[in-house]
Amino acid sequence: MVSLPVYSTLFSCLHDEPDFVGSLGRGTHYSVLRSVEWLDVIREPLLTPQIHDFAVIWDEDHDTRVISAIERIYMAGLLSPVQFVGERKGLLSVILASRFFFHGDGGALEQYRKAVSEIASNLGFDSWTSEIGTFDRQLGSPHQTDPVGIINDTDEKVETYLRNIDNLWGLGTRNFEPERDTLYPGLFQLEPPSFTKPLPFPASRS
Repeated sequence: MVSLPVYSTLFSCLHDEPDFVGSLGRGTHYSVLRSVEWLDVIREPLLTPQIHDFAVIWDEDHDTRVISAIERIYMAGLLSPVQFVGERKGLLSVILASRFFFHGDGGALEQYRKAVSEIASNLGFDSWTSEIGTFDRQLGSPHQTDPVGIINDTDEKVETYLRNIDNLWGLGTRNFEPERDTLYPGLFQLEPPSFTKPLPFPASRS
């Protein structure tokens, strides 16, 4: 079994592609990370935490500094709507679930955009610009998927690529399911009782 890298003490790595696969964009490949969230997808407080799977989209240089930016977004309470994150050429692209992107009158989205921009431009090791896009997994819905500049290719190809990742991993926030999410699912399964042949009675003594 191939061991997965540890990108952060805050996130678990569920899947990792260390180098490019295929010919989309400039060396495009991805990893899937998991966090624990106390905010739901529209950033409302939860009574019990949920797990949150999101994808990091890498380009040819596999610049792991993007993880530091994601950590800052997480610690600011801004990660729960995120489906995909990527960085290329100093541009941080954050793709949000459409449920948050189109929620309310747009005021929360604008505040979110400013908060991410503040983080991206003050990373300590560099200053990046940022952009916010949206992802809607429902084909034919009135909400539009906008991958912004997360991959250097046509929107049609990029959207197909992101949909394929979501189809495989079901990105976003959801309730924890022990049988599905724990490393040791057997601990949560009741084993049926084992039936063995009864031992013979000892022979009577005369």
